[in-house]
Amino acid sequence: MTVSRNKLTKKDITDLAVLSIFEQCPFCYERMQAGGYTATLAPTLKKIYGDQTEELGNALGRNMTFFNTEPHMATFQQGLHAALEEAGEDRDVIMGIRDALFGPFAGLGDAVFWFTLLPVTATICCSLCSQGNVLGPILFLIIWFFLGIVPRIWLCHLGYNLGTSAVDVIRENAPAIAKAAGILGVLVVGALIPSYVGIAFNEELVLTGGVAVQAIFDSVIPNLLPLALVLFFYWLIKKKNIGSIQLIIAILIICIVASYFNIFAY
Repeated sequence: MTVSRNKLTKKDITDLAVLSIFEQCPFCYERMQAGGYTATLAPTLKKIYGDQTEELGNALGRNMTFFNTEPHMATFQQGLHAALEEAGEDRDVIMGIRDALFGPFAGLGDAVFWFTLLPVTATICCSLCSQGNVLGPILFLIIWFFLGIVPRIWLCHLGYNLGTSAVDVIRENAPAIAKAAGILGVLVVGALIPSYVGIAFNEELVLTGGVAVQAIFDSVIPNLLPLALVLFFYWLIKKKNIGSIQLIIAILIICIVASYFNIFAY
């Protein structure tokens, strides 16, 4: 039988979310994020259990088992965890939910924050930097300062408010959310290729009859050369298992040779 304690306030959940920013500080390869997850959740558990030191010790000790997920989604799990502890849910059930969700949440959080938001914002800000605009790095820092705090607060409150119903919600929608985020990231980054991949044939490179080689490519699809170059590099990495270091060295050599023979205009 569960026993509701009803001791937590909105401020407590917000404090938990802010404190979760430091979750990765005690990271280790034996338990991954378990130490940080437990340490940042500790003040919340102390308020729930008060002077019930045995219950508090059990709650803290059980949390020190292996845990590893995307940091923002860890905050969601902490909000959910706090709701279950406050509701007096069975400890085995709490730990079962905790351990069952951190894997799927890792994929979902990575898809949204690191495979979509990070490359999109980095691409936009790098584009500003390439134009000599000082707002590039400043905007990037502001955006990620915002993304480092605000989503955690929202996710922590969401996890706490949803409680046990959050499990079904996430399981039903995680694949769709991850897929949508991936599609959005590919579209945005793909559309911005011409902004940060600048390559074209030299205007002096002409065919018989005075037709410029670059004009032929432009007449087919504008910015076709940057797109083809990116797709070629993707093919080398994906299909031929070419490493990034090898690719960078090859690009440098090709650029030096092409520059010497005045083939490309960068």
